[in-house]
Order: sequence, then structure tokens, then C-alpha cells
Amino acid sequence: MDRVDARNFVSRLSSEIALISKKALAGTYKYTKYKEKLVLRGADKAPRQLAIPTIRDRVTLRALCDYLFEVYPEARPDLPQVKIDALKAAVDSGIYPHFIRIDLRDFYPSLNHSIVMSRTGRRARLPAFRKLITCALRNPTVAENAASSAQPRTKGVPQGLSISNVLAEIFMLDVDARIRSLAPFYIRYVDDIIILTDVDPSPLCKEVLGILRASKLQPHPINEPGSKSHTGLTADGFKYLGYSVLPDRISVKSTNVISFESSLVETFVEYRHRFRNAVTTSERNAARARFRWNLNLKLTGCIYKGPRFGWVFYYSQINDPAVLYRIDNTVRQLFDRFKIPMPPNPKRALKAYFEAKRTDKTSHRYIPNYDSLTVPAV
Repeated sequence: MDRVDARNFVSRLSSEIALISKKALAGTYKYTKYKEKLVLRGADKAPRQLAIPTIRDRVTLRALCDYLFEVYPEARPDLPQVKIDALKAAVDSGIYPHFIRIDLRDFYPSLNHSIVMSRTGRRARLPAFRKLITCALRNPTVAENAASSAQPRTKGVPQGLSISNVLAEIFMLDVDARIRSLAPFYIRYVDDIIILTDVDPSPLCKEVLGILRASKLQPHPINEPGSKSHTGLTADGFKYLGYSVLPDRISVKSTNVISFESSLVETFVEYRHRFRNAVTTSERNAARARFRWNLNLKLTGCIYKGPRFGWVFYYSQINDPAVLYRIDNTVRQLFDRFKIPMPPNPKRALKAYFEAKRTDKTSHRYIPNYDSLTVPAV
């Protein structure tokens, strides 16, 4: 919103940081209104509103986020794969015949400001930091052409900020503790809750919904048509975090497989368009090289600054190789459909899956590790 780009900001970094520090500690720091970005979620859903702060505010919010994780280390969420691994072990144990799945409606936009500040303020007691948090919550998210008429936010945590996740996790710590004291097995990832139980789930479900509503959260109705919240038998399976969970079989939700295949098709379409527009031999060779690199990267993922990224890494907890065979077969069919010669030794999702199971990141040879790559001298 302030029209300042990274290059201009870095050129005066020392003075900017000094200004942030001075104003933050004096309690006079003011955020620039967040720029609105809308992300479509489908024809029948309202778009998701993301908040884009200025670079100066981004630095301030990052420092604030680090501070909150220092005083609330338990608010750092586990990776989805860790949740799935624990869920898989619980389902495979066979002692929980029933499940309860609860999804919260408009999770971030519905968080109550007074409850957020009350729960955050138990440990974040410095007045300067408390004021920074309050102002970050109330700062409006606006379209560029409507900035002058924006009103302060009265409810909800803006999505897209570095502090969004940690504030939501701090908000949910009390909720998690209360539900965990009642449920035989309970896990939550952001707004998606799974409970496993060995008794009739109805009474427990009623208690859990009461705990959520007491914190002014809005769970989707249980077992209503089209609702994401429902109860059922573990033996019948359920979906969680994009996984399809059944006793002795963890697979990928079918719609997520189709979405990944669609992204592969986009890679082929992009290559065909780029190749047709190439004029010289070098341009055509560059198009081929870019296509192979993009396709291989989608199939294998990569390692960058420590974390592992990619579809195969996200679904590394599955034990259903049929999904991976299907992906590799789709790639072969796309080469035939687009009449592109198959390159020698193409990357395969099945092999990438087994490589992704390695715990030692330095042993990856099949999967690109950007942390170990070097740039040749020119």
C-alpha cells in the first residue's frame, strides 16, 4: 500500500529498523492498512481474503511472531505428516471404532479479539508488544481504491500475516486442553479436528461442540447434508488433511489426486505453447529443458532451506502405492497425448516416494536439494 519495494527498503534498512524499534517500544507504531488479495475457493464459496502488509510492517510482524513463539513454544504446530502418523497408529490399533470429525466455519475471520488478547496476554505481558498485537488485529484489510473508507477490524485474525498462525494456535491452546481431557484420542490441525473414541460418540460430540461454542467458534453442523462435520465408523474410513484414512490403508483423497494430475497437464500445455512460439534452436532447447525441469520438480518435490516441499513429500505417510502407479501412468499417457518424446530416465513419483522416506536429507540424490547445490563460476 505504501508503494515501497524491497530494493528501496533494503537501501535504508538500518534507519528503518531503528524507526521500527523506536516507535514500537514507545507504543506509537502504526501499521499501514493491509492490501487485500482475494483467493477464489469455488463457485459456491466466498473468496478467502488475504492481508498483504507493507515491507516495514512485515519486518515488525516477523519480530512479533518470533517473540510469541518464544513465550508460547507449544503454539508451534506440528507438521501435517506428524498428525497423520499419529492418526494412522491410532486407527491401526483397532481400539477406536468410532470417529468424530469437526470443521470450524470461517476459523480465522471468526476469532474473538478479546479472547485472543486475553489468552495471549498471559505470557506476552510487555505493554509495547500487547499494543502491537492489538493494532495488528484491528488494522483493516482494504482494496487499494477503498483505503480511505476502511474501518478498524472488530473480529477475526487477518490471514496471510506471519502472526496469524501463532495467534490462532495460542487461542486454541485452552480449547485443545479441555477437549483432550475428554477425548480418548484427539488431534487438530488449524480448524480441522479429529476425535477417535471407543464408545458412542454422540455424548462426547455434544460436549466438544459446547466447548468450541464457549470460545465463540462456529463448528459446522454434525451429520447435516453437505457439512464437513460428521461422525461415523472408523472401519468405513474418513478424510483428513487431504488423506483418505482406512484401517491398514492410508491413501490420498481422490479429488487431491485429480488436482495433482491437472497440474501435470498444465505443465505439458505450457511447454507446448512455449515450444510453438520458439523461433531459434536455442529457444526450443531452452523450452525442452524448462519443461523437463518443471515436470521432474512436480514429481519429486525439493528441499530448500531445510524444509521439504512438494506433493510426494506432503503425502509421504501413505501406504497405498496404487496412487503413485496411477500418477506415473498419467505422465506416460500425457507424453503420448501431447506427442512429446519421452526423455531418457524420467523421474517417477513412485521412486520419489521411497526417496522421500529417507530421514537424512544429505542422502537425497534423486530429489533436488537446493541447499547443497552450487552455482558455477562464470
